[in-house]
Amino acid sequence: MQEFTIEKATIKNLDEILKITQQALITMKKLGFHQWDENYPNIEIFTQDIEKNHLYICREKEQILGFICINELFSPQEYKDICFNPKFNDKTFYLHRLAINQDFKRQGIGFKLLNFCEEFTIKNNKLSLRADTSSKNFPMNSLFQKLNYQFCGEFNIKNYNDKFFAYEKILKES
Repeated sequence: MQEFTIEKATIKNLDEILKITQQALITMKKLGFHQWDENYPNIEIFTQDIEKNHLYICREKEQILGFICINELFSPQEYKDICFNPKFNDKTFYLHRLAINQDFKRQGIGFKLLNFCEEFTIKNNKLSLRADTSSKNFPMNSLFQKLNYQFCGEFNIKNYNDKFFAYEKILKES
């Protein structure tokens, strides 16, 4: 792999982001889990992520290799029973919608995006990262474990059959 960059996504990246999303959806179905579907995530969600400067892409030259959303405000009802470390509640970022271009799977792009998020978190004076994924999303669960994210509990989302696992990584003690 040549030189890559991680940068904020722009509206002109939407078509390629949606293409990668469709690839990921097909892969999820093949692997037997349904974390995403035809309605989520969609162009409206990605447009909001871009407008709020929350969506980042990893690119090599003009090719998007993957993307991730990182933001500060996220407290769904489903998280009420999750055992996140409460001393970091106001010092955390949340990760969403990580996807890798199928042509670049198994090349460390997910690691690079999550490492970028760790650096971004520290630069922005936050101390923790939180995320969740389908219990059956074995690649994502494995990635969180390899990067020392701590399992914090499981929860259900309405209209989804599989449980979701929640994770947190404390980057720096306060």
